[in-house]
Amino acid sequence: MSFKEYTDSSGNYYQLSEAKGSPITIFVHGVGLDNTMWYPQKKFFSDKPVLFYDLINHGQSIGGFKELSFEIYSNQLLNLINELQLEKINLVGFSIGALIAQHFTEKFYKKINKLVLIGSVFKRSYEQIEIVQKRYNQALKGSNITIDSINRWFSENYLKKNPQVYNFFYNLLEKKNDQNFLPAYKIFVDSDRYPINYRNFKMPTLIMTGENEVGSTPLMSERMSREINNSDLYIIKNTKHGATIEQADIVNKKINKFLF
Repeated sequence: MSFKEYTDSSGNYYQLSEAKGSPITIFVHGVGLDNTMWYPQKKFFSDKPVLFYDLINHGQSIGGFKELSFEIYSNQLLNLINELQLEKINLVGFSIGALIAQHFTEKFYKKINKLVLIGSVFKRSYEQIEIVQKRYNQALKGSNITIDSINRWFSENYLKKNPQVYNFFYNLLEKKNDQNFLPAYKIFVDSDRYPINYRNFKMPTLIMTGENEVGSTPLMSERMSREINNSDLYIIKNTKHGATIEQADIVNKKINKFLF
């Protein structure tokens, strides 16, 4: 089954499967990436009602925002949902997409049927914030952080055996526009300044992260799971931040069992 391409009235690009049914499952990608990062999920879930979109300042969606916020990203998703006249959705977020999913759910919890959070940061320590702040400062000064990012996301052996994955993410990260990327990266860096109230997170929630993840650690996911009622925790063995790619089969089966 194939996907159709659309641009909504606000200039936001998305791909929607032709599969019928509800609720539709919406996937939210990571910072500096776009909807194409979900290529294993597009293949696996092509016969399900799924939607993949590009965040503002990413991919083929509207860009040029010099300042961004979780409110802006939540409103982008809300406008898309309203335009498609969707009453409830399943929401799958990765990295900054997982943070956007949480901020959206905090405010619009009645629209969420089930929630999946992959590789999310949660209450980072001062040292952890300092590390990501340093990377942001390097990017701000014009330093190239692409290779460092890929090596943090994937295990060395996996990249050796799958050079096409390295090339895919290298090309994707290299084509990003820094004027668009840096405002989005900044809100990821500063995300701990915007705590989330989980009081209304009563929908079934699946929290996943890589066993060897250094930025969105298993401990963060464990702590988040304790905060969110009705949540299940799954640590993905032998993988880092790029779990949706490196362990796609496991991740896809977990999501499929949870959502469908």
